[in-house]
Amino acid sequence: MAVPDRFAAVGPLRTGPALRAPEPPPYYAAPPPPEQPEFVDLFRRLWRHRLLVMGCLVACAIAAIVAVRAMPSYYIAEARVVVGVPALRVLNIESVLADLNPDADQIQNEAYVVQSRAVAGQVVDSQRLMQDPEFNPTLAPPSFWSRLLASADRLISGVREKLPAELRKDDSAAAPAAPVPHGGNARDAVVDALLSRLDVSVLGRSHVLSIKMRAAESDKAAALANAFADRYLAQQKQDKVAANDEAETFLVNRITELRAQADKADRAVEEYRQRYGLYKGASVGVTTQQLTELNTQLISAQTAKAEAESRLGEAQALSKTGIQGDSIPVVLQSPLIQSLKQQEATAAGRLADLSGSYGPQHPRIVRARAEVEDIRRKIRLEISRTVDGLRHEARTAQARYEALRQNFEALKKQTGGVNEKSIELSALEREATVDRNLLEQMMSRAKESIGQDQLQRPNAKLISVASPPARPGYPPKTLIVFLGAVGGLLLGMAIALLKDSIDSSFRRGDQIEAATGLPVLAMVPVLTGRITPIAHVLRRPISPYSEALRKLNIGLEMSEATHSPKTVLFASAVPEEGKSVLVSSLGRMLASHGRRVLLIDCDWRNPRLHRLFRCGNRTGLADLLTDEDIGVEPHIVSDTLSGVDILPAGQFTAQAMRYLTSDRMRLLLDALSQRYDLILLDSAPVLVGAEILTLSRMVEKVAYVIRWGHTRRDVAMEALKDLVDVHADIAGVVMTRVDPKGYRKYAAGHLIYEYERPMLAKAAEWN
Repeated sequence: MAVPDRFAAVGPLRTGPALRAPEPPPYYAAPPPPEQPEFVDLFRRLWRHRLLVMGCLVACAIAAIVAVRAMPSYYIAEARVVVGVPALRVLNIESVLADLNPDADQIQNEAYVVQSRAVAGQVVDSQRLMQDPEFNPTLAPPSFWSRLLASADRLISGVREKLPAELRKDDSAAAPAAPVPHGGNARDAVVDALLSRLDVSVLGRSHVLSIKMRAAESDKAAALANAFADRYLAQQKQDKVAANDEAETFLVNRITELRAQADKADRAVEEYRQRYGLYKGASVGVTTQQLTELNTQLISAQTAKAEAESRLGEAQALSKTGIQGDSIPVVLQSPLIQSLKQQEATAAGRLADLSGSYGPQHPRIVRARAEVEDIRRKIRLEISRTVDGLRHEARTAQARYEALRQNFEALKKQTGGVNEKSIELSALEREATVDRNLLEQMMSRAKESIGQDQLQRPNAKLISVASPPARPGYPPKTLIVFLGAVGGLLLGMAIALLKDSIDSSFRRGDQIEAATGLPVLAMVPVLTGRITPIAHVLRRPISPYSEALRKLNIGLEMSEATHSPKTVLFASAVPEEGKSVLVSSLGRMLASHGRRVLLIDCDWRNPRLHRLFRCGNRTGLADLLTDEDIGVEPHIVSDTLSGVDILPAGQFTAQAMRYLTSDRMRLLLDALSQRYDLILLDSAPVLVGAEILTLSRMVEKVAYVIRWGHTRRDVAMEALKDLVDVHADIAGVVMTRVDPKGYRKYAAGHLIYEYERPMLAKAAEWN
C-alpha cells in the first residue's frame, strides 16, 4: 500500500511535539484562527473557569465573614498628650520664657515610657483590672476549645490509667507542663493583656502622643486611655518632685554641717581675743601691716579655694542625684554650651524633617544623625571640660592658698613671733569668715529650692481627653471581608490559570491540525439523556450528532480523490475514546439511508459491537478466520431497525489471534468489500494491541479517534507516530464526545452550531 502524499512530503517521522505537513490537501484549506491580544486571551482563559473563580471568591468571602463574626469586637478610645511643655520656674524669668523643643528621639522615648510596665501596673491597680475577666484570663469562663481540650485530657488520662504500669511509667516525664502566666503570677499576665491592647504612636512630625486603648466596652476603653495619660503625667511630676527632694536633702545636710563649723569658728575667735586681750582696731607695726596684707590675700585665696571647692562639690553632688550635667549652673552660663545647644536643636530639627522624607539608611539621614551626634559629643566634651576646669580652678586656688600660706609662715618666722598672737587671731577670723560665706551661699540655695515641689509640673500636657466611642473600631469588618473576597478572587484566578496551563488534552480542532498536520474530519458532540447514540441517529436524524456523522462520512469519501474508500479502520490511542459507539452510530445512520454497510468487531480483547446491538458473540470473525469451509452468512447479524450488518468478534483463542494479521484477514476483507458499499472496522487501541498496525495496512483508510478534553497529547501523538511508521493511510482525525458549551469556551471564533430547521424537526417528531 502506498504511503499518503502528506506523509511522503514530510519524510521520516519526527519524534518532536508535532507532526506537520507542509502543504495540506485542498479540502483542508481552512483559514487560521485570528490571533487575540494577550489580555484578551487571558480573559478568555479565566472566563472558561469563571465558576471556579466565582466559587473561590464566594468561599473566601464567606470564610472572611465567618471569621469576622467569630472575632470579638473592641471599642477604641484615644487620648492625646503633647510632649515638651516647659516647666514653671518663678525664680528664673529666662527659664520661664525659654521654649522647650524636644527632638524625635526624646518624643519616642516618652512613648516608650507610656508603654512601660510600671505605668501599666499603676493603671491595673487604679482601674481594678485584677477583678476584670476581660483582662484577667483566670476569671474568664472556659471557652469551647478549652473545654474540648480538657475533655480530651481527661479521656487520655483515663486511657493511661488502664495501661500497664511499665507502659505508663514515663508518661509523667513526657506530659507537657501546664502553662505559667508571664512573670510567674496573675498580675503580670493582666499587665501583658493590658499592654497588648495599648497602642502609643506619634502623630506625624508633631510633639503629640496618641494613646489608643481597645476594650470590649466603650466606657472602659475611654477610662483606660485616660488612665494611661494621667498615670504618665503623674509619674513625670513624681520623678521631678523626687529629684527636688533629693537636692533639698543634700542642701539641708550641708547647711547643718556649715552652721556647726561657723559657730565653732566664731567661738574660737572670741575665746582667743578674750584670752590674750586682743581687740579690733589695735595698732600694729610695719611687719604687722605686711602680715595683715598677706593675711588679707591669704583670706581671699582661701575664699576662692572654698568657692571653687563648693562649686565642684555642688556639681558632683548634682551629678550623683541623677540631674544631668547640662543643668549645672556653671555649665548653663557657658556661652559655648549655649551655642552648641542651639546647634543641637537646629540639627535635630533638620534630622526630624529629613526622617519624614527619607529612610533610616539614606546618606542625608546618616549625615544628619552624625551631625547631631557630633554636636552632642562636643557638648559632653565641653561639659567635661567645664567640670575639669572646676577641678583645675579648685587645684589652682589650693596651690595659691598654699603659696600664700608658706609666705605668711616665712614672714611670721622673720618677725620672730612679735605679732604671733595677732596672726593666730587673724587665722581664726579667716576660718570663721570662710565658714560664714559658705553657709550664706548654701542657705541662699536652700531658700530658692524651698517650695519648688509645689511648682513642679510635668513636661507634657493632656490636650485631648478620650471619650467613649459610639461604635466598635476593631476589627475592620468591611475591610476584612473585602480583602477576603479579593484574596478569593486572586486565588481562583491562580487556580484557573494553573488548571488551564496543565491541561494536556486537545480542546480545539486547530490544535489537532497544528500538532498532527491532519484534517479534522468531524467533531462529534457528546449526547446526554436516556437515548443511546445508536438509537439517536434513527430517532433524531437531523440532530447535531447526526450532522457530525454525515460530515465524517463526507470527509472519508473526499479523503480519496479517485473513489470512495470501502474499508475504513477506526483506531484510537487508548481505551474509552468512543470508537465503538462512533462506528455503530455511523454504520446505522448510513444503512438507514439505503447503503449496504458491514461493521466488523476486530477488538478481540474487549468486543463491544455485540453489546451495543444486543446480539450474540458465540460465533463471528474468529470462526471465519480459523475455519475455511464455513460460509459468511451464518456469522453476520443484521440490525432490523436500520439494516446494518454486524460481524461480531467471536470467541478468539490463542491460535486464532494470529489469523487477525494474516493474509486470510486480507482475503476476507477483499471478499466482503465486493458485497458491501462500506466496511467499518472497530479495533483495539493502538497502544494496547500490536495487530492494529497490521490491520491499518489492510484497509484503504484509517480514521484516528481522539476524545475531546480527555486524551493526552503525548499519548495521542505516540500512537499516531506508530501508525505513520507502518505507512497507514490516515484520512484524518475524529474528535469525539465534544461538549458544545465547553468547546465555545476554548474555541474563540470556532463554534459547534446546534441548529435544526423547525419544519424538519416537526417532521421528525411526527414520524
